[in-house]
Amino acid sequence: GTEKGGNDMFWNQYIYRLRVSVRTWDTLFWTWVFPLLLATLFFFAFSRLDSADAFAPIPAAVVADEAYQADPAFSGTLDAVSAEGEGRLLLLTRAASVQEADALLDKGAVTGYFRLDAQGVPCLIVKEDGLNQTILKSFLDEYRQTAASLSRVARETPDALPAAIAAISRGADYTQEFSLSAARPSATVNYYYALLAMVCLYGSFTGMDIITYLQANLSPLGARRSLAPAKKMKMVLADLLSGFTIHSACLLTTLAYIALVLRVDFGPHFGLVLLTCLAGSLVGVSLGALLSAATRLSPITKAGLLVSLSMVCCFLAGLMMEGISYQVAQNAPAVAWLNPAARIADAFYCLYYFDTYHRFFLDIGVLLAMAAALFGGAVLFLRRRKYESI
Repeated sequence: GTEKGGNDMFWNQYIYRLRVSVRTWDTLFWTWVFPLLLATLFFFAFSRLDSADAFAPIPAAVVADEAYQADPAFSGTLDAVSAEGEGRLLLLTRAASVQEADALLDKGAVTGYFRLDAQGVPCLIVKEDGLNQTILKSFLDEYRQTAASLSRVARETPDALPAAIAAISRGADYTQEFSLSAARPSATVNYYYALLAMVCLYGSFTGMDIITYLQANLSPLGARRSLAPAKKMKMVLADLLSGFTIHSACLLTTLAYIALVLRVDFGPHFGLVLLTCLAGSLVGVSLGALLSAATRLSPITKAGLLVSLSMVCCFLAGLMMEGISYQVAQNAPAVAWLNPAARIADAFYCLYYFDTYHRFFLDIGVLLAMAAALFGGAVLFLRRRKYESI
């Protein structure tokens, strides 16, 4: 009967704290509403990044005069690089005269235009500098070098000319492109990883609130609960479990919104993404619990410390500036491995880019060890806390 009554009390405490947590709007805003708003902002701000680096054919023109018509090598090359297909380089417009090509260039219809000079040498005319102009120049330089090489072969060893033409036409590839995973490289998914890691650490607000309402010197509710005829350890466990439940629900709601509504692809291992979020949530709640239990500061001061600590962890994890995490890992590996934001982000990256799970489960193990240490510290401080008067 005593064990059953203790279990009933545990679950009553758990349900009670769930109800209280649902009504704590300031904490829910930062762990639920704010991430949803930020994810929506990311969607509108970064949704075009993945297509921004996609190469588009360059609009160019060629003066299709008699000299051009009499040079089948150059005209055939332009036809080949402007043909429809995946490797298309140019959107080619044929101008009847230099004046027509100049008019197209002046009004910005083309990036530049080709023509053959008086000696029959192809040349490029552009109006300004830029990436597309550089690509056109590189294309023309390569054509000239190839044409000069074939002319030399034709003069010196005519018999070798067919083989040389065949070799140049066939080309040679000395590298092989392959992907470490089936996931498509994305420039936007990193921002959502950063958001999820930040929300995991914001679980510290939930942990802080829970411990605040367990301490008699911080709130009237804490004073009344300290006088309750219940085992403090069960009360602590019930409260922390309820906080973890609420924060995990907020975090998973954010993840579902990003994946199902905003259609962000997190790769083929969505179940393990959920596991990472839960492990990160556990670390966040335990961190807030430890800070709240170990200090006698006011709740506002504790909240400020948690925000500062979360931002520092996110910064060192490279979630605000690309390349920082690599520098930290190279110069201070202990800091990198003890940074929960870095472990959360690294676990996400492993799932998205790698096809093995060794490093991922290492990250999860480190996160769980952090959560156990933080939770153990919080319990230790709470058990030692005594009050002369309430």
